[in-house]
Amino acid sequence: MNHLSPPNFKHQTIKPNSTLLVIGGCGGIGFGVVEQALALGVKVVVMDLAIAGAQRDISAVSHFIAVDLRDKTSIVAAFAMVESLDITFDSVVISSGYTLGSEPISTLDIDKFDDVMSGNLRGPVIALQYVSKYLSQHASIVLLSTAIGQIGSVGYAAYGAAKSGLNAITRILAAELSPAHRVNAIAPGAVDTAFIRGGYASGAKESGSALRFNVEEYNKKIPLGRMANIDDVIGPILFLLSDSARYITGQVIHVNGGGLMRD
Repeated sequence: MNHLSPPNFKHQTIKPNSTLLVIGGCGGIGFGVVEQALALGVKVVVMDLAIAGAQRDISAVSHFIAVDLRDKTSIVAAFAMVESLDITFDSVVISSGYTLGSEPISTLDIDKFDDVMSGNLRGPVIALQYVSKYLSQHASIVLLSTAIGQIGSVGYAAYGAAKSGLNAITRILAAELSPAHRVNAIAPGAVDTAFIRGGYASGAKESGSALRFNVEEYNKKIPLGRMANIDDVIGPILFLLSDSARYITGQVIHVNGGGLMRD
């Protein structure tokens, strides 16, 4: 058996002075991860849409690199920038995600379906192809999934299918990159961010009434009685990036206040 030094259980979070890449780092959850990582003394590189970067105060990050996950050329250019900067990553979080409204399959706009699948599944897979070349020893990856693919949310065929596909990618990539690297996913339920109001990059506000669903009705179905806030999701992400999670890989962790309970 390989000898392992015991983890430092006082620090069940990402290591200070490590380097973190957050793809989708200007969205609600992604930016929350960025802020907490910076507060912990982590060097952070953010990739996101140029318009999203312009809307955030990202002056404290090491580098901002514009990328559109729907466009392979844009992804290639983003990682060419990583190459030119000579960066390796100790941790990677892909927290990007968007949908184009709610529409039943019977009347589904296939062009919108393709767009959402491209940005939420195809793009992250291409990004993972490239990022694997820039991982330091024992680097950890966390992908942001969703409970929607498991609970059958009416109208979210593209988003649910894409994120369910990302769950499969999590398991497959974990097997492919082991034992050198760990890959896991966090699957939140509804989170109080701009996403539930139309999406941050689309100009949606981060507070106010939700556009996508009835919050009061949603909360009645949650055993813990409320919708998640950003911190409820950031904590598990940072834990999975820590040494305390060193024996966890290939898992999709559901963070939803009990709204979905499963093995």
